[in-house]
Amino acid sequence: MSKISLRYARALLLATSEDTKSLEKAAKNLDIAAEVLSKKRMEEFFRDPQISKNEKEQLIEKALGADPLLSNFLKLVVRNGKTREIKNIAESFRVILSEIAGVATAKIESTIPLKEQQIAELSSALKKLTGKEVTVEVVENTKLLGGMKVFLGDELIDLSLAGKLKKMRKVLS
Repeated sequence: MSKISLRYARALLLATSEDTKSLEKAAKNLDIAAEVLSKKRMEEFFRDPQISKNEKEQLIEKALGADPLLSNFLKLVVRNGKTREIKNIAESFRVILSEIAGVATAKIESTIPLKEQQIAELSSALKKLTGKEVTVEVVENTKLLGGMKVFLGDELIDLSLAGKLKKMRKVLS
C-alpha cells in the first residue's frame, strides 16, 4: 500500500456513511471498479494524454455511474491522474475496513512457501504485537535473497536478508 492509496481510501471512507452496509457496498463497488479500470485497454485509455480528462470522466459516468458517490470519487481519481493506483486504493480501503472491525491485515512476502504451522506462529506473534485478530496473506517473492517482509497496515517489518544487510551498513558507517 502506498501513502497515496491510503490517502484516497481514507477520503472515500470519510465520504461514505458509517453504517456497515454502506461501507461494504462502497468496498464491493470499488473492487469492481478497480477490476474494470485495471484492464489493459482501460489503463491505456486513461494514460493517453490525447484524451481529455473530461472524456475520461464521461467514461467513468457511463461505465460505473450507478453509484453517485463512487462515480464522483473515481472522477476525482481520474482528474488527479491516479487511475493506475485504483487497485491499491481498493486494497487500502479493505484494509481500513478491517481495522475498523478490529482485524489487522498482514501481507507476508517470503522467499519460499511457508508451512501452515509457520503461518500460524507468525499470525500469533502479530496478534500479540497488534492486540488484534490478524488476517495473514502469504505471497512468494523470489526477488528476496532470504528471509521475509511483513506489511502490517502501512508499516513494514523487514526481516529480509537485504534489509538486515542494509541495517548493518547503517550501523557500520
